Amino acid sequence: MNEKKRITLSCITWNALFVGTASLLIGLRTVSSTGALQNWNWTEVVFFCSFHFSFYFLISLLFGLAALFLSDVTRKNKVGFYGLLSINVVILTFLIANNYVFVLYRTHINLAMLQMTFLGGGKIVSFSSEMLAQIGGFLIGILFASFLFIKISQKIQNLNKTVYVILCGTVLVFLINNFINAYCRALYKTNITSISEKIPYLKPLTMTRFLERHGIISKEDIQKQSVNVSPSGRDLKHPLQPLICQPKDKKNIVFLFVDTLRADMFTQEIMPNLTAFGNENTVFKNNYSNGNNTRHGIFSLFTGIPGSYWTKALSSSTPSVLITALQKEDYGIGIFAGAPLNLPEFHTTIFSSVDNLRVWPRGEGANQSDQFAIENFENWVKKLPKGKPFFSFIFLDSVHAYDFPKTPEHEYFVPYWKNINHMKLNNDFDPTEYLNTYKNSVRFADTMIQQVIDFLKKENLLDNTILVISSDHGDEFNDNKLNYWSHGGNFTDPQIKVPLVIHWPGKPKGTFDYLTTLMDLVPTILPEVLGCTNPTSDYSVGQNIWEPDRKRNWFYSSGYDRNAFVEPDRIVLINKAGLMEFLDKTYRPSKNKSIPPYMAEVMEETSRFAK
Repeated sequence: MNEKKRITLSCITWNALFVGTASLLIGLRTVSSTGALQNWNWTEVVFFCSFHFSFYFLISLLFGLAALFLSDVTRKNKVGFYGLLSINVVILTFLIANNYVFVLYRTHINLAMLQMTFLGGGKIVSFSSEMLAQIGGFLIGILFASFLFIKISQKIQNLNKTVYVILCGTVLVFLINNFINAYCRALYKTNITSISEKIPYLKPLTMTRFLERHGIISKEDIQKQSVNVSPSGRDLKHPLQPLICQPKDKKNIVFLFVDTLRADMFTQEIMPNLTAFGNENTVFKNNYSNGNNTRHGIFSLFTGIPGSYWTKALSSSTPSVLITALQKEDYGIGIFAGAPLNLPEFHTTIFSSVDNLRVWPRGEGANQSDQFAIENFENWVKKLPKGKPFFSFIFLDSVHAYDFPKTPEHEYFVPYWKNINHMKLNNDFDPTEYLNTYKNSVRFADTMIQQVIDFLKKENLLDNTILVISSDHGDEFNDNKLNYWSHGGNFTDPQIKVPLVIHWPGKPKGTFDYLTTLMDLVPTILPEVLGCTNPTSDYSVGQNIWEPDRKRNWFYSSGYDRNAFVEPDRIVLINKAGLMEFLDKTYRPSKNKSIPPYMAEVMEETSRFAK
């Protein structure tokens, strides 16, 4: 091979240096266009620059090594040259495209966006001749710059000592930045963690348990920082405008939620107390959670926005718009959970504005912690000044833990699985005993629901209290014979359809079949209870739950690593690969693979509150 034209380790390192520098310049333009750069101090700017540069330097280097390998195997210089050229063009093209997407939508470009763009028939993005010409000009510029990077790298590739310094120094910088980000994440230093999220496709290391295990941080450090974290609002502007509210009738509000309660448990046999209460009040039979897990279900409940905003809320410690509006109107705020509030990190998101928040529950087991949570609620209410309006969130964990007192009077459904072993679960496993264990825990939760209702009646509070009873998500027992168990795995009815019973003095009673979601409660309570006159679009993408004319026939639901748009007859999934996948309601491939017509609406709603 011609040694002067040969692609070597030195050459791909110099090329990576140029690509990393170009990527940083594009990244600086992106954060400057969104206004973030202007709000950073010099240490934050240095952190962004060093992390961004080192990440894309290593990305270019790793792909360059593949090109080098192919060149050496084929013994053809052209294979290495054009391979490296292709890598440069792809990286720089994606970064420039991401610049425009991020400025508009505050989210990084993904495969689903490309799928919607090119297969959406112009409904999402239409390319004018002027736009196409501009794109063509960018591609020519990128190709020229990529070619130039390689040619210069070939000219100076003999500077071996300098290359080793650059290579080792950049790897070290990348590792140091990962450690800094992990350390700041563990201590909720959101000014740093929010910066790393602005680097496209970067997935920094998290090592909270490692840091704690090796004595670098302690539980006391985490607790001290987490409860005192102050909302910076850097990544999330929610609400868009300050709320203008004039309460007409300050009713008390109680959210009584049972973790992991699926909709079909709401029967006379399993939940007789809730069923009787529902018969006297309002039941929404077609109600869904906006997440298949606790994090996203509760987040959407308290914010009225999709779970895709969770990361931004976490990085900026943005509290719930509902909680802050109630606090402004001098409501007493009481949060009583049978599970810790730091996993998920509700203490630094939706409840970050609540003083003296109890992060860890009392009690040894879930059913005991739930009973303590109700006891704490009752004592708190009794100590409130007479006539002071209050909001309470009671979150029961016993169903999630499949926990109930193991005494004959609580063993309604037998036989039940006394010692749950998840290793036995498979597609052929008979779920009867497992489901009976779940039902027994639901029956026990039903007695605690009645305890709360009885307390409100005894204290003469029910006539002036809005009581909302529901769940954050459901639970699956291989209902669709695809070996799905528990929750967080898919977006079928067993995992996201949840009961909703509302006691609201003065509102219609009865059963309603139109589509509702947990996301609809914020845009119902803010205008109806607090008299907020802002347009709903200022703070939510949901709708007033009392409006029977439900124009939207789909809804958002979020998961840990994927999101879905649930329609009446199919589920449009953004899968792990970032592509749209079309499934029927049993989670099997759907015959209808058309791009949803509402995707432009999705793009606007999932970027509206991002900064």
